Amino acid sequence: MTLNPLRIDDFRHRIKWRDVENSQHLVNLLTCCSVTEDMGEILSDNSWKLDITTSLCNLSGSGEAALITREDIIICGTKLAIFLLKAFGCKDVEYKSFKNDGETCSKGEKVGLLKGSISQILAVERTLLNFMQRLSGIATMTSQFVSVLKPYKVGLLDTRKTTPGHRIFEKYATACGGSYNHRMGLFDRILIKDNHLAAAGIRDTRSFVTFLLRIKEKADGKLVEVEIDNLSMLEPAIEAKVDAVLLDNFTPEEVATAVNLNNNQVVLEASGGINKKNLAAYASAKPHFISTGSPVHTVNWVDLGLDWIIG
Repeated sequence: MTLNPLRIDDFRHRIKWRDVENSQHLVNLLTCCSVTEDMGEILSDNSWKLDITTSLCNLSGSGEAALITREDIIICGTKLAIFLLKAFGCKDVEYKSFKNDGETCSKGEKVGLLKGSISQILAVERTLLNFMQRLSGIATMTSQFVSVLKPYKVGLLDTRKTTPGHRIFEKYATACGGSYNHRMGLFDRILIKDNHLAAAGIRDTRSFVTFLLRIKEKADGKLVEVEIDNLSMLEPAIEAKVDAVLLDNFTPEEVATAVNLNNNQVVLEASGGINKKNLAAYASAKPHFISTGSPVHTVNWVDLGLDWIIG
């Protein structure tokens, strides 16, 4: 067995919270949309005032509400309150987190506290819970996948099968659950898929190798991965010196054969139709990575609640 493939560490990347903060333009778009769908419009400073229910209840003064888990979870989104309070114009509310993203929280545990204006807390409550319930659900389910793969020393990769506009948050959530992050978009990594090959008229082994060699030459150091759908394409892909090969819709037995043929020359990623039920079977074939969008597109929201603290 040879050493690990040259570019394997390029796949072992996880988004950090600072990457979310550095994507401020995306965060602003999403938080502004959240304010608009709840308030109908955005005011310059205090959109929370557009909550007609709280206004008619004539609620004033200060209060406290605790964010409580109602099941065992991996928490994600603990720092989102900062963005949302700003977006809703809730200047008189402070949020204190008792947990860090990626930590395990037990049922009944207090994970955060909102303190300040009653009206402002009630205005931001649902949006904050929506984000944290979904993101924590993704992190929790991802962690379950990772725990299955760990004994086999196979890494988990996420995909671009994300909710439009939410990708930075959802990929951050998979990272909090222990997954590695695949490419963020079409701009940061080269992944040649079956439709690229079909559109380019690639129909035989020699044109396949020539096509890949030309792309590798022009890639300017970016990682080059190609998707194949049968074993006969593996050795030509290796011959073309690509960095990684995606085994698309292979059976676990076919993945095991590919692993043996590859002998660690390139990074192997198994993908396509992989879920909780067949995850262990694919892991036993021992590709370097398994990629699946399942923790994002089949996730159940976790049960988080905001409980008012009665003084």
